[in-house]
Amino acid sequence: MDFIFDCFFEDTFEKITRSGLQDRSSRRDVLDHLNAVIGGCSDGQNMHTEEVARLAVLSAVKYHREKMDANGDVCLMGKYHNILYIALRTCWEWGVRDSAVVVVLLEEIYTCEKTFERIFLGALFGTHAPHFIAGWRSDFRDQDENTRAMVYFLHHATSLGLQLPVLLAHVQDERMVRFIDIPIESCGKASPLRVAIQAGAPDLLLILLRYGAEPNPPDGGSSAVHALMDKLIERDRHYIYQDVSCLNILLRNLTLIEMPCEEGMFFLQKERFLVKYGALLLDKIIPKEQVFGIMPLKHLCRVRIRDLLRATNQLPDGIDTLRLPRKMQRYIDLMEE
Repeated sequence: MDFIFDCFFEDTFEKITRSGLQDRSSRRDVLDHLNAVIGGCSDGQNMHTEEVARLAVLSAVKYHREKMDANGDVCLMGKYHNILYIALRTCWEWGVRDSAVVVVLLEEIYTCEKTFERIFLGALFGTHAPHFIAGWRSDFRDQDENTRAMVYFLHHATSLGLQLPVLLAHVQDERMVRFIDIPIESCGKASPLRVAIQAGAPDLLLILLRYGAEPNPPDGGSSAVHALMDKLIERDRHYIYQDVSCLNILLRNLTLIEMPCEEGMFFLQKERFLVKYGALLLDKIIPKEQVFGIMPLKHLCRVRIRDLLRATNQLPDGIDTLRLPRKMQRYIDLMEE
């Protein structure tokens, strides 16, 4: 079976020019051909299609790695790199369940690109936007399909705790960052969570937080909650619904809204906070107790439980294992206020 896919990729790619897979329709043609081979092998060998697709993905990664090794460990790009996106789509379409294989593919993509924008951008902005933002077209039909694909890859990456080295400019050092927090290169190296906030996309923000995105992203930017409050006060108390929804969702993950405070300067900082964000308190956009008081115990427990589950890569699936009433599980999973 491995030999069949190795031959398929060698024969197919030999006939394609270096730039022959730049457009989505060309990648779709190869993918349709590959899907026919997967279906035929499944019938001929009496194997489940998902298992055959798994072998096809491994063969694609192997092909890419061999070409890269032959070029001094540098990706040849063009068709040799786009094979990874044919494999990515194969994973999604056939529902490959082996997280180890999915993670191997993601790691191979990251080796060349140092970002996962082709998974996240289409979900955040729709499938046409990436062409204008980054110069490539999404492999998914529409934003909904891209979002479901994003969740699929989030699930597999989180289940194995995928972390990758990221050079963080603000510390001038490499740090291990989880898949969900890897900065998006063409969006100023901002984390997916920060991009979702700037895009005013509460549905996407909720998905990212449910799957364990850091509410304070490690991308070196300012505090996400302060950035969102700054965005809200720009319109002189004419609040955009999507931005308010993003703030409500983000605040479910924080014990308090911290004020930048130097020792012995609390009252001065409090006064400055009120001057700048007082309208948000008056209009009940942010709860006063989350700035100057103490939030209800159930909220503090939710944040603590989520912090523990996030640290062990168990969001959101680990919530179902907690011996708690379903309503309480939904509260911890950010699905209820």
